[in-house]
Amino acid sequence: MNTRRDTITHSKATFGCVALLVAAIVMYLYFLNMSVVQVVMRTDYIQQQNKLNAEIAMLEASYIEAQHTIASRIATLEGYDTDTAKIFVSRQAESSLVMGNTR
Repeated sequence: MNTRRDTITHSKATFGCVALLVAAIVMYLYFLNMSVVQVVMRTDYIQQQNKLNAEIAMLEASYIEAQHTIASRIATLEGYDTDTAKIFVSRQAESSLVMGNTR
C-alpha cells in the first residue's frame, strides 16, 4: 500500500533525479560550447602567427638585400680592388712545418 509519505519520498527523489539530469545537460552544453570557442580562438591565433612569420621573413629578406647593397658599395670604395687573384688549395706535396719532409 502506498501511503502519503511514500509518495512524497518518491516524488522528492524523482525531482532530485530530474534536477540532476537537467544540470548535467546544461553543463554538457556549456563545456561543448567552450570547446568550440577554444578551437576557434586557437585557429585565429595560428593564422596570426603564420601572418607574423611571413612578415618576419619579408623583413629578413629586405635586411639581407640591404646588407648586400651596402657590401657592394663598400667594396667599390677607394682603395679596394675588385679584381683580385683567387688562391686555391692544392694537393701538391710540399714541405711544411707540420708534416716536415715527407718525400
